[in-house]
Amino acid sequence: MNAVGKQLAGKIVATQFVVLLVASLVTITIFSLQSGLGVLSGGLSAVIPNALFAVIAFRHAGARANKKVVQSFFVGEGVKLILTAVLLVLALLVTNFNPVWLLTGFIITVIMQWIAPILYLKST
Repeated sequence: MNAVGKQLAGKIVATQFVVLLVASLVTITIFSLQSGLGVLSGGLSAVIPNALFAVIAFRHAGARANKKVVQSFFVGEGVKLILTAVLLVLALLVTNFNPVWLLTGFIITVIMQWIAPILYLKST
C-alpha cells in the first residue's frame, strides 16, 4: 500500500508542476512575463507544500507502524497547511505580482490536485 501511495503522490505532484509550468508559459505568451511569474509563484505556493506532505505522509509503512502512519499524515497535513499559508502571504507581501495572477496559479494547481488522482486511478 505504501509503495502505491508514494507512486500516486509523486504522479500528482509531478502533474501539478507540469500543468503549472504550462499555465505560466501560456500566461507569459498571452499577457506578460510579470503575469506568468505571478501564476508560477502562486502555483508553487501549492506544489511545494504538497510535495513536502507526500514526503512526510509516506515515511512509514506496514501494520506495525500503524500509529506512525496516521501520525505522519496528520503532521504532513499540518505542515502543508501552514507552509501554504506562509508561502502565499510571502508571495503577496514580498513580490509586486498582481494578486489575481498569484491566486490564478494557486487555484489551477489545487484543482489539479483534485483531478490528477482521477487520471491515475486505473494506472496505480
